[in-house]
Amino acid sequence: MKAIKYRTSRCILKSNNAFLMVVHNNYRGENNGIWGLPGGRIDYGEKPLKAARREIKEELDTTMGELVDVGSYSYKGYQHKVYGTEFDGEIGRIDYSELLEVDWFTLDEVRSLAEKKKLHAGFEFMSIERFSNILKGGY
Repeated sequence: MKAIKYRTSRCILKSNNAFLMVVHNNYRGENNGIWGLPGGRIDYGEKPLKAARREIKEELDTTMGELVDVGSYSYKGYQHKVYGTEFDGEIGRIDYSELLEVDWFTLDEVRSLAEKKKLHAGFEFMSIERFSNILKGGY
């Protein structure tokens, strides 16, 4: 069986009843108000879990505890790995060369972003909802 090759590794950070979302920098450096999960490209030979931790450290200058596998999602013909964690740390220095905006949203607010087509890849709400269900003991 052939291993799945992932393009990016993304993280859901949940704190209390909110989820961290970001606006990634684009080639024009314009904030288009399209939100996504923090994370990014997986380097050659790098495992998705290691990439998730590295990207969060680079973008938000923070570390995470246990990461739960939330699943694989397809976007633009590529597979993207998503992990989730219950976050009780502090966001450090935000790398504004990679991120234009960072904010916390409730599940209902993420749902509203999805309905307004304000999510980058389209799988963000589905993955956050799935992670919430995993935390409740479901899948």
